[in-house]
Amino acid sequence: MYARGQRALDSHNAYLCCRWTPCMDLTDKTALVTGGAAGIGRGIAIELARGGASVVVADIRTEPKLDEERGRGETTDVIERLGGNALFSECDVGDESAVESAVADAVDGYGSLDILVNNAGISVPGTVTDLDRGDWVEIVDVNLTSVYLTTKHATPHLTGSDAGRIINLASTAALEGTPRGAGYCATKGGVVALTRQLAVDLGPDGTTVNALCPGPIYTSMSQDTFDDPERREVYDEHVLLPYFGDPADVGQLARFLASDAARYITGTAIPIDGGWLASR
Repeated sequence: MYARGQRALDSHNAYLCCRWTPCMDLTDKTALVTGGAAGIGRGIAIELARGGASVVVADIRTEPKLDEERGRGETTDVIERLGGNALFSECDVGDESAVESAVADAVDGYGSLDILVNNAGISVPGTVTDLDRGDWVEIVDVNLTSVYLTTKHATPHLTGSDAGRIINLASTAALEGTPRGAGYCATKGGVVALTRQLAVDLGPDGTTVNALCPGPIYTSMSQDTFDDPERREVYDEHVLLPYFGDPADVGQLARFLASDAARYITGTAIPIDGGWLASR
């Protein structure tokens, strides 16, 4: 009796899922991805394009740093080979006028701006006593102030969209301390706090704001850490899965958050870390 009733319930739920659950289609959406030339930003830009979005790659450089990424071409080239639309906007995210220009490139190029991905970031290792003031100012500008600047100038367009989305890249370092990570942990923690505040501010307009907190992901920025035998041993111990994540994994989660399927998710900070935090 229970099995039959459960089967009927499962069938009903499957019908509702097929009939009502929105898919991860981003057709007719425009996305601006800062730091989209390489690493996680590149993975996100490509995945949003796979979903049908037109993508503006905003970065200070066009070419990725890792040889395996460089061999596949610039991000815009990869997207165009996939049949998507993409353009590059040269942008120093710490320069407000450059940020304004990148937003304008998106709106002028594709007629709207629906998705903002604040991905650009740097890491300057050091304790509070190691870091000089110049290093501190630089990491705050790139990792945190840039989120304020891009959001400030993109918001008027996002709130005009029927489904504005902001996705901020934080880190598991926002949720725990790391060796010599004073500047990085502080700024990524700030990104999470700002994400929650933006969700409060923009929720009434229907714009969702969420943060992603990647753990060990192999990119040009993390390459030195992966190549360090002692740090790699820590990664091997605390990543619970038998493999490490790559930028495409983060890209797929970003695509979900950018889609109608995630329309009721806002103000969250989502780890994507292979179980890193669970094992710590």
